[in-house]
Amino acid sequence: MRGAGVKFKRLDGLAEPICQESASESCESCGLLQQQIVELTSCVAEAREVRDRVLTELEEMTALETSLREKTQALVRSNQELDQFASVAAHDLQEPLHSILVFLDLLRVKCGNRLDANGLSIVNRVRSAAIRMQEQIQGLLVYSRLDAPSSQCEMVPLGPLCEDIIASLQGKIEEFGGAVVVQELPAIQGDSIHFRQLFQNLIQNGLKFHRPGQPPMVKVSGRVITDRRWRGAGPPRRLCQVDISDQGIGIPSEYHHKIFDMFQRLHRKDEYAGVGIGLALCQRIVNRYGGEIVVHSEVGHGSIFTVTLPEYQKGLE
Repeated sequence: MRGAGVKFKRLDGLAEPICQESASESCESCGLLQQQIVELTSCVAEAREVRDRVLTELEEMTALETSLREKTQALVRSNQELDQFASVAAHDLQEPLHSILVFLDLLRVKCGNRLDANGLSIVNRVRSAAIRMQEQIQGLLVYSRLDAPSSQCEMVPLGPLCEDIIASLQGKIEEFGGAVVVQELPAIQGDSIHFRQLFQNLIQNGLKFHRPGQPPMVKVSGRVITDRRWRGAGPPRRLCQVDISDQGIGIPSEYHHKIFDMFQRLHRKDEYAGVGIGLALCQRIVNRYGGEIVVHSEVGHGSIFTVTLPEYQKGLE
């Protein structure tokens, strides 16, 4: 019989024959087991490498997050200090500036008959410069206070708001012989004071920058659209989009972004009045509400300012 000659000694000293085929199968099983152990050991080593790499990346991400949080907090503090400085500086400057204007008026009244044409011209130019500085200071005050917490957050119908703005600008509209047309506008959640500042500046610009010899025509229209870039949970958020268009002198394309910078002016002060704060103020209001303001314009063909704002503020729907 096969395998009958193969014997193994038992512990009690007796020999016991076993089958060679059984021995061969046992060796094969041991070989497979050893191979599996090697593969498992390799997998464990790879898993440890992956774990160490993930832990290292997590540590780096945690360090970056901590650094970013610290820099963000420092930036917030810096902005708060800067706004506070601008507010205090602007407030403190108003009193001496007011005194300058008062003394200039006294000089003109009491000593005007003793000044020649050149002297009166100098007084008038100083007074004009002081008034421009006063307007700049007032603009800075408004600008610096925009980020202050607002006590008002309600649904503001933009139609009645713009009609009220037009009523307050009626003198200018009649002076220019122009017109402002307000079409149906949506309502939006926020502070009505901010929205009044925003749309009053844009409507005023439409009236002011008209072409010589042509009465200004300003149109305000709006609609509610869906935010196509929305990636949050639930349905896409709704946006209010308002266009303020005019038939004025237009804006060169290279200045479409620069006009929103502080004190940016495209024209001499003797051509168009202003201190270059209005559009910077508009930009800051829009940023406060997480919106966007862009201009589409061509020289000699008017401008369209498009303001896009969330219909509701996050967490207040």
